[in-house]
Amino acid sequence: MYTIILVDDERLTLVTLANYIDWEKMSCRVIATASNGRDALEKVESLQPDILITDVKMPVMDGIELCKQVHTRFPNIQIVFLSGYNEFDYACAALQHGACGYLLKPIDHEELAATMRKVRQRCEEQKNRLNSTLLTSGEYLRELLQIGGNLLSGLADEVTAVYNHHLHLPADNQTFYFVFISINEYTLLAEHPLAFDAPSGDFSTVERLEFFIAGLPSFSRGVLTKLRDGQWIFATKESDRTVFTHWRNQSASAQRWISLFLTDHPQSLLSFSKQWPKMLQIHNQLVAIHGTGLINDNWENTHPALRQEPFPKTEHLIAAVKQNRRDQVEEWLHDFYDGGLPPGSISQAFVESVSIFDAVRSAVAANNRHLQDIINKDSKFFGRLSLMESMQSMKTHMRQILSLIMDELEASPVDRHIEIVNEVCTIIQKNYEQVISIDMLAELIFLSPNYLRTIFKDVTGKTLLEYVTQIRMDNACLMLQETNIRVQEIAKRVGYDSPSYFGAVFFKRTGLTPNQYRTHAKKGSRT
Repeated sequence: MYTIILVDDERLTLVTLANYIDWEKMSCRVIATASNGRDALEKVESLQPDILITDVKMPVMDGIELCKQVHTRFPNIQIVFLSGYNEFDYACAALQHGACGYLLKPIDHEELAATMRKVRQRCEEQKNRLNSTLLTSGEYLRELLQIGGNLLSGLADEVTAVYNHHLHLPADNQTFYFVFISINEYTLLAEHPLAFDAPSGDFSTVERLEFFIAGLPSFSRGVLTKLRDGQWIFATKESDRTVFTHWRNQSASAQRWISLFLTDHPQSLLSFSKQWPKMLQIHNQLVAIHGTGLINDNWENTHPALRQEPFPKTEHLIAAVKQNRRDQVEEWLHDFYDGGLPPGSISQAFVESVSIFDAVRSAVAANNRHLQDIINKDSKFFGRLSLMESMQSMKTHMRQILSLIMDELEASPVDRHIEIVNEVCTIIQKNYEQVISIDMLAELIFLSPNYLRTIFKDVTGKTLLEYVTQIRMDNACLMLQETNIRVQEIAKRVGYDSPSYFGAVFFKRTGLTPNQYRTHAKKGSRT
C-alpha cells in the first residue's frame, strides 16, 4: 500500500476524498489530511508519505509553495495537484515545480484512477531505484567494514550520499548513528534448534527473527544492511536506546535472542569503519560472558572481565551428581560459567565443558547401561555445545543434561548404590595390600565419606573396615595354604606393617594363629 496525504481548504472536498474514494482498490491508503500548506508540510515532515495530493489555492501556504518545499526536501514524494477549471493554467504552471499530475474538480473517478495508475508506476520506479542503490550501498558498507581505512573514502562518500537521500538529510551531511543488530546463537538456532525453542507453524525461530528485523525500517527510519547471517547494521539519523528497546521488546523471541550495540554519538562512515573491529570484539566477548539479548550503548568504555580463578574441580561436580545434590551442581555450574571469560576465549570453555562431561559420563554411567542409552539418544548434545556463542547457553545446556542424569539416578537409587558399592569392592580387591582409608575411597569415586559409609553398609551389611579386613584375611589364608612365604612377609603383602597386629586380627577372625592355620591347612590337604 502506498501512503497518501490529502490537502484542501474546502472541508467537503477533503471529507469526500478521504472517505468516499476506494483508495484500497488503487493500492493506496490515506494516512493524514490537512487544510492548508503549512499544516500539510508539518505532516509530510512527520509521516513522509509516498504521495501528496494537494489543492493549488489555499490560505497560509498555497499548493505551489508547498510543492516547492516538498520537492526540494523530499524528492521521492509524488505530488498531484487539485484545481478547478478556472485554475487550469495556474495548475499547469505548478507542474514545473515537480508535480507529476493534476486533477480537475469535481473529481472524475476514471480520471482519478488513470492518474493514480501513473503515480503508482512512478512510485514503483522510485522504489526500484532506491532498492538498487541500497543494495549497492550495502555491498560498499560490507567492504568498508571488512577492509576499512582511508583508501576506501570514495566508497564511503557514495554510501553517505545514499543514506542522506534515503533519510532526507542535507547533501552535505557526513554523520549518522549506527546500530549493530545480531541474532545471538544464530548457528545453534538455525542448525540445531533447542527443544524449548521448537518452532510452531511453518517458520523456524531464526526465520521469525529475521522477518522481525527486516521490519525495523518501518518502525524507525533508517537503512538496514545485512552483513552476514545473524548480523545487521542499521544507519539512522537519530539513536535512542529507549526506542530500540521498545522495538525489540515487541517480540519475546527478539527480546531473548537479539542484541543491540549502539554508537552513542553521530559519526562518519570512515570513523565507524575504524571502530567496527572493536565493537565486534566487545560484542562477542560480552555475549560470551553474559549471554544473549544484550543492549549496550557504552561499549567503547566496556572492558569485559577475564577469568581470574581456576575452573572448579571436576570431581566436586561428579560427587554432587552421584549424590543427587542439585544445589551443589548449580553452585558448581555458577562457579564454572559465571566466573568470566577464560583467556582462551569461548573455545576454551567449550573444550573444558566437553572434557568435564566425558568425566561425569565415565564416572556415573560406566556401569549403567540404561543411563548410557539415555545419554547416547541425546546425540545432538556435543553438536549444540560446539556451536554456542555464550557461556550462559553452555551453562543451560549442561544443566539440562546433568539434570537428566540425576533424574535417572534418582529413579533407581538402589541399583545405583549397588553399582557404587561394586565399584568400591573392586578397588579394595585390587589394592588390599596398600593403605586403604575411607577418605581415599570416597575421593576415588567422588563421594563424601559419610555418604559412602552409609550406602556401603546398606548394601553389604558390613562396614568398610570389616570388608577390607575380610579381603585381607581371605588372601592371607590363601597364601598360608598355598605358599611357604614367611608370616611376616604375608602380613606386609596383605597391608599390615606390624606382624603382631596381623597375627592378632588373624586369630580373632579364625581362632588360630597364622602358623597354626598353615599347619592345619597342609594336614587337610594331605588327607
